[in-house]
Amino acid sequence: MALNNLWALVIEDDAHSLIAISNLLREQGIRFKRNTTGANVLEQLRSMQPQPDFILLDLNLPQANAFDLVTAIRREPQLAEIPIICLGDSTTHQSLERAQQCGCHGYLAKPLPRRHFADLIRRILNGEQFWARAV
Repeated sequence: MALNNLWALVIEDDAHSLIAISNLLREQGIRFKRNTTGANVLEQLRSMQPQPDFILLDLNLPQANAFDLVTAIRREPQLAEIPIICLGDSTTHQSLERAQQCGCHGYLAKPLPRRHFADLIRRILNGEQFWARAV
């Protein structure tokens, strides 16, 4: 599966992480929009045309609880099927379990694995779930 021409929404507040994620997406030809606080994500998603093919969501946001945000996205019929990949600084059992329970498709620990990033995105878009650090 080619990743170029896909759309993503990146919800990330850390400037360094946002730069790294943006570079990874650009390298794959993935177009994206950003949200740096977690605020107004539902409104942003509803207005995005085209809808994103996937969402990269930081678990530690200043203005939103990421798990509540995932739950809210899953309740919106037009948004419910968009794969959501959580991003975090640790892979604690609690974080992984909560991400799975609220409807995420995967979890990647930061820093994101440059060498495996494209493959991980493909796998998740093909219906697999991924719950660990880089392979």
